[in-house]
Formats: sequence, structure tokens, C-alpha cells
Amino acid sequence: MKYVVLSQDQRLICFDHSDQVTEYCLEKDNDSLNEYCEERGYVYADMTPTEIGQLYVEIGAVYGGCKIFETRDVLNVMKENGVQEAIIDKANHLFNDRSLNEEIPCPGFLEDILGELTPLTPAELSDGVYFMENIDAPNDEKDNG
Repeated sequence: MKYVVLSQDQRLICFDHSDQVTEYCLEKDNDSLNEYCEERGYVYADMTPTEIGQLYVEIGAVYGGCKIFETRDVLNVMKENGVQEAIIDKANHLFNDRSLNEEIPCPGFLEDILGELTPLTPAELSDGVYFMENIDAPNDEKDNG
């Protein structure tokens, strides 16, 4: 199974394995968090884990997150939409090109197609275990005050 990921800054990259995808998304989220904290003068050492978790929610709203798609879903939607076979072949070649192990600007012919698909979340690729998955869950910690 292959994945194509669209980053917050509209750059495209492909991966063969789901663990590569989740690692990439975590790196991008952490980069966004670092940038956000630097802009606002926040210092991790002065923050609680809950505050850091809330910042992840904020950066998700401000920067968005990575959008993950299975390449076969992208190709299927292209076929369903009657996209020219030459463009579908171009997309398929792009997804299988080993040079796409590096980010590239998202080609225009893919932007609209990716916009039609519902992206996967990192948690879906990792059986629900992902650093941001439980941020909105109820807090079971007791107040020591």
C-alpha cells in the first residue's frame, strides 16, 4: 500500500509504509509547534503537558495538518471523474517515482482531486495511537489542590 501526503505548505511526498507517514506527520506537527511557540515566546520548560496539548490543537487550527491519502484512492477518483488517461498515468508514475521520497510542490493536476477526497488521519494508520489523538478526551487527573 502506498500513501501520498500533502503537507500544510502544499508540498507532496509519497511513502510505502504507514509508519513512515506517521513519522513525517509528527515531524511536520512538531515543526509547526516550534514555530508557533517561537513566534509567541512560549518556553516548553514552563508549560504543562496539558498546555502543550492545547497548543497542538491551536496549531492544527492555525496551520492545518498533513493530509494523507492512499494512492489507489486518488487514482480511482481520477478515473471516476473522467480525467484523461495520460494524466492518470502521469499521477501513477509520480506516485511510483522513487525521487518522490523528497517533498515537491503539489502538481496542479492533483490539487482538485485531493480536495475531493477525505484524508486519512495519522491515528487511522497507527491503530489510534498518535501523539495528538487524545487531546480532546476528558481529563481523568485529579486536582491536587
